[in-house]
Amino acid sequence: MMKSLRNTVEKGNLLLGYISGLGILLMGLMLCYEVVCRYFFRAPTIWAQETSIYLFIWTMLAGSAYTLQKGKHVRIDLLIEHLSERTQHILEMITSFVGMVFCAIVSWQAYEMIAASVGYGKVSATPLRVPMWIPQMALLLGFVLLTFQFALIIADRYEKAFGSKKEEKSPC
Repeated sequence: MMKSLRNTVEKGNLLLGYISGLGILLMGLMLCYEVVCRYFFRAPTIWAQETSIYLFIWTMLAGSAYTLQKGKHVRIDLLIEHLSERTQHILEMITSFVGMVFCAIVSWQAYEMIAASVGYGKVSATPLRVPMWIPQMALLLGFVLLTFQFALIIADRYEKAFGSKKEEKSPC
């Protein structure tokens, strides 16, 4: 069961990591298009800036669990690197637990915000009139994936710190 969950989360993180990379590329292309239209043709678009902002939100939040999975988030390990390996794993379990709880709370709040946006029919105050639940959904997806990724880190570090060590047979 745990292995199946791990594979699902890791594949989802990888997929969203690639999609986030493509989203950043698309965002750059859209903004270049906007610059060309605005400054060379004096005809700015009404959609490029708002769409780029929403795309930025999606790429950053959707790609965050992949970044965590790869261990690429900012870490300050000046003191931790001087501790024993087991103590490092225990501390990482504790910090991951705090991160998991925080992400679960943000996920719940994002769910409530989306429910309110859908209930009130909120749309952006721009000519595009984007339903606000669409950009808000990135918050929910990103933090739910981070919650699962922190749980996997806790399980990994627990196994490394307290896992069963194969007993070596002594030659008798």
